[in-house]
Amino acid sequence: MVELIDLTLTLGSSRVTPVPGLVGVSMEPLQTHQAHARSNTKLTLATHVGTHVDAPYHFHPGGVTVDNMPLQRYMGPALLLDLRTLAKSQTPIAVSDLQQAGGQPAALRGQIAVLFTAWAENESGGPRFYSQGPYLSTEGAEYLAACAVNAVAVDFPIDKHPPTPQSTIRDFPVHRLLLGQGIPLIENLINVDKLVGRRFELWALPIKLKDGDGAATRAVARIL
Repeated sequence: MVELIDLTLTLGSSRVTPVPGLVGVSMEPLQTHQAHARSNTKLTLATHVGTHVDAPYHFHPGGVTVDNMPLQRYMGPALLLDLRTLAKSQTPIAVSDLQQAGGQPAALRGQIAVLFTAWAENESGGPRFYSQGPYLSTEGAEYLAACAVNAVAVDFPIDKHPPTPQSTIRDFPVHRLLLGQGIPLIENLINVDKLVGRRFELWALPIKLKDGDGAATRAVARIL
């Protein structure tokens, strides 16, 4: 029997922190069992809320959109880097931290690098999630790219967020670097603690959204 671990936040639940400057998640009934003998719902959400993936177009006007990304970039063998004792609030995660957690070049090549800090498990849904979390250093992003990872998956805001939603070309350097090299991001994972010490594949296939900069995903780990 296949063992799957659900790594996905439930859209519409209190566990999802609203992204500064973006709409949250709302659901409005279009048809109901009482009136129409069936249920249909209007769903409103930003493409980068909850557990989701990023495509290069998110930060690069000429980048590949989510509907044109090879699905192989959002699935495959994964390597968990347990950073729980190394990641600190409002502090960049360094190359040395990645290496200490087992992220050596040979081990990372061709893998989805899963950076586990437990930040989403402890803080998602709360006011500190986007403003107080650890974040990946630019050097760390360069290192992962040089190691030829297939994708980078995280349970924390991978970039230090600017103080206001009005970002500029100087903000979000990790997003710009990784997506600029065609390395997609898988963000806001939960239940990652269930993967410690285990071999697994990560599957985070996105909604096929025309010209999308990203999309919601049902991220799961398949235990090997």
